[in-house]
Amino acid sequence: MINTVYDVYSDRIIQALIAEAAADPDVLGLVLTGSRAIGAVVPESDYDVIFVVTDEALARYAETHTTPPRGTTITPPIPKADIWHDSPGNLQLARVESWMLTAYAESRVLYDRTGETTRVIDALRQMSAEQAQREVANWYDDYLNGLYRSLKAWRRGNEFGARMEAAGAAESLLRLLFGLEREWQPYSGRLIFHLHKLEPQGWRSDELRDILLDLISSGDPRQQQVVARRVVALLRERGFGHVYDTWEGEIDEVLAWRFP
Repeated sequence: MINTVYDVYSDRIIQALIAEAAADPDVLGLVLTGSRAIGAVVPESDYDVIFVVTDEALARYAETHTTPPRGTTITPPIPKADIWHDSPGNLQLARVESWMLTAYAESRVLYDRTGETTRVIDALRQMSAEQAQREVANWYDDYLNGLYRSLKAWRRGNEFGARMEAAGAAESLLRLLFGLEREWQPYSGRLIFHLHKLEPQGWRSDELRDILLDLISSGDPRQQQVVARRVVALLRERGFGHVYDTWEGEIDEVLAWRFP
C-alpha cells in the first residue's frame, strides 16, 4: 500500500544523509529522486539520492577511482546502489540523459550549501518554451497518426491492430498533454500522482485516467473519436492547428466514420 502522508524531513535516514552532505565541504547539495521525493512511499521504496559535488571533486573521484562512502552513519545499513554523485557541470540539459528528466522533475533538493544545486535542478524540471513548442507539434502528429491507423484498422475489422495502435496513440497523447504544460511525461508507475497538472486543459484527473485505461485496453473507436475531438479543439486553441491541417482532411474523414 502506498503511504501518501510520508514526511521526508521526519525520516531519520534522510536526516543522516543531510548531515553527511553538510559535513563534507566537497558537497554542494543533496537531491532526492524517486517515489520518496513525491511522498508516494511503499515498503520496498529505496533511497534515490544524489550527492551534488563540485566539478573538481567529481573529476578527482574519476581520476583516483575512489569516491567517498555515503550512508556509513546509517544503522542498520541501507542499500546504496541508488546513492550516487554528480556535479553542476553534468547537470545541464544538454548533458542529461532524456530518461532522467522525469526523475529531476519530481526531485526534491534536501540540502543546498550555496544555492547552485537548486538552480541547476530547477533548470531541468521543465522544458524550455522553444522545446515544448517543437516537441508538442511532433507528439501531436504522432497521436493523430496513431488515431488514424487505429480507426482504419477498426473499419477493416482488424481488432488486434486497432487496439495496438490505440495503445500507441495513448502514449503520444500523454506526451503532448504534459508537453503543453512544459512538463516531462511522468513515469507510468507514478502517473496517477501527476494527472492533476492537466486539469487546466479541462480534464478531470479521474476522467483522464479512465480515458487512458480505455485506450490501452479496449481502444473503442467511438470513444477515440470523442476524445480526439476534444484534443483537436484544445490543440487548436493552444496554437497547434497547423499540425492538424497538414493532414488535409484525412482526420476529418476518420472522425466522421460511424462504428457499430
